[in-house]
Amino acid sequence: MDKKRGLNFFKKLPKFEFILLVAISFSFFFLTRLPKHPVGSYTESVEEIEVLPKYAVYFDNEIGSLNHSLAMSAKKSIKVATYTFSDSRFSRLLEDRNREGIDVKVVAGRNRDNVKPRYPFFLIESDRGIVHPKFLVVDSKDVVITSANMASNLSTSSNNAVLFRDVPVIAKILEEEIDALFSGNIERRCPEGCDTEIGTVYFTPGGACRAIRDEFIKAENHINGAVYTLTLRHPVITGLKRALKNGVAINLIVDNWIGRENKKVNKGAKRYLKSLGADVFFDNDVVPGDPLFHHKFAVIDGKTTVFGSMNWTASGCYRNREIVVINRDVEIAGMFDRYFNDIR
Repeated sequence: MDKKRGLNFFKKLPKFEFILLVAISFSFFFLTRLPKHPVGSYTESVEEIEVLPKYAVYFDNEIGSLNHSLAMSAKKSIKVATYTFSDSRFSRLLEDRNREGIDVKVVAGRNRDNVKPRYPFFLIESDRGIVHPKFLVVDSKDVVITSANMASNLSTSSNNAVLFRDVPVIAKILEEEIDALFSGNIERRCPEGCDTEIGTVYFTPGGACRAIRDEFIKAENHINGAVYTLTLRHPVITGLKRALKNGVAINLIVDNWIGRENKKVNKGAKRYLKSLGADVFFDNDVVPGDPLFHHKFAVIDGKTTVFGSMNWTASGCYRNREIVVINRDVEIAGMFDRYFNDIR
């Protein structure tokens, strides 16, 4: 049919049939261009999932993609521990995966939006301190240890996450932690350290801060650290002081967040350590845009890395439930050091 005959054909149609035909045509056009999943879904096709390495360190906006890819790789289970939980793309992804038959379980220390997920979710509170560990376990073998709140907007904060694939020993320890917290119990777990495939793992309260102190004291050349909150009078500070006396170069970046009475929370510790010879900066001096600087890591002599959920505070050492990892993989230390040097 040529163009002229096609127009004549439409002119001969009754008005109602013409409108109906146009409506059907437009409906078909838009339906073929709708996304493959419902609005609000965070599920993507298998072809779009990142192929994850055996282990790696992720920073800032990379962490959202990591969490998504690992959750999408799950065949049986996804277990999450976090402090702040909120309505987010990741929390909706967990609902998608749960509907697909994946065993999803989440424990949190704070439910910011009063979210009511459609999968097992437990909010645990402690009269001692906050419940603050942050990690993800998939299929009882793949693990992410992170400074980030797992179901929050990661685009507004600066964080790190360390991925380990096929590590069943630490995966079992972390799942036992989630199961215990889910039942409302905060048990003694690895208080003096558990040796695992990813390094020595601690849960506070316990010996984590003494172990960090001892690592700092053994430093020979430098310590590069990035931390959200830093206070005085605990073993981590003791380790930094001893390292400075031993001639170790200490470079720290801390967040410039404002607390009560409109004062910078880290100002006192920053001033004190600088008086002893450390180089200490607020994050807005070195990071463009001044995002929430939410890291909790240190690299010692480019060989050993301390990371996890714990801020370097007395509460972190003695009151809160935290996870701390001391890892001796030189490649992981190098990934953290390169990031630190890039932002310093």
